[in-house]
Amino acid sequence: MASPCPRCGHTKTESVRHGIIHNTLWDWGYHLRRCSFCDRWRLFKRTNLNERHPDEMTREELQEHFNRKVAESLRQSSANETMPEGSMATDSVEPSAEVRSQAGSSSVGLAEETDEVDDYRLCPKCGSTIFRRSHRRWYEKLFKRPKMARCLKCDHRFPYPH
Repeated sequence: MASPCPRCGHTKTESVRHGIIHNTLWDWGYHLRRCSFCDRWRLFKRTNLNERHPDEMTREELQEHFNRKVAESLRQSSANETMPEGSMATDSVEPSAEVRSQAGSSSVGLAEETDEVDDYRLCPKCGSTIFRRSHRRWYEKLFKRPKMARCLKCDHRFPYPH
């Protein structure tokens, strides 16, 4: 589902609550999702019309389907990594001596940079990186508060980190 959203341009989508609209579109050969950024509904044509709906599959079938998809993506990524030998010089594979010496003699410590990055994508209450987007309440939209996230470990709600 790599096509960008027409409204915001993001490609990440999330599931939509299954109801009559979702099930009808599924029967017609489409998959209904929503954009993770702007919440716009997105329709995607299903490639395999004989594929069963994930809600109708058992846990073992879902695990097998997931393992198959992972294996396919690993095969594709390994095929992309292999390049013809004549297209790249042999000495360009190793980083230059200048880059290695600069990396070790940096005046800015790496610990300071990683602390900033770690705090950016963590739950403020428990420090978990596992969270999902949460819908804003009507009064939060009225006051133009930022998008919200909910931690899946401690159920704490906090502003969504971008």
